[in-house]
Amino acid sequence: MLTITSAKITNKRKLEKAILQAFEQWAEKDINEDHWEAQFQDMDRWDWPNETRRRNGALVESPRDIYDLGKLYRSGVESYKFFKDTKRAEAHWHWDATNSSGQEYAHYVHYGTRFMDGRPFTDDIGLASSFWEKDPGQALKMQMETTLAGLNAR
Repeated sequence: MLTITSAKITNKRKLEKAILQAFEQWAEKDINEDHWEAQFQDMDRWDWPNETRRRNGALVESPRDIYDLGKLYRSGVESYKFFKDTKRAEAHWHWDATNSSGQEYAHYVHYGTRFMDGRPFTDDIGLASSFWEKDPGQALKMQMETTLAGLNAR
């Protein structure tokens, strides 16, 4: 029988640095590149069943989708900011695309209006209650496991 009577973490700074590095890689690659791309390119997930006319009266020829003209997508991806210090790390996105009237519209896309259902494209990373069961949570677990396994190999 094996009994563990004590345990010790050595080189705490190396461990913290590895965890911060894994989080940064996850935010940049898994979320800002892969996840947002998948959210906005999944035409079946965010259906738009309505006919759309532009201000000039022209009918939009292709089926309208969450990507549409790409303004909302680009506003989030290009606004990505990462901050870290010795005690924390934060990733931020600001979905600030504006319509022709200058109004930001991410809120209306995300939550919907009386004319359309919401397309909550940020919920997979924004809802703590289901985060670890969704793809972004699984990707963060994998990133952490890979990084920490690398520490053990050294």
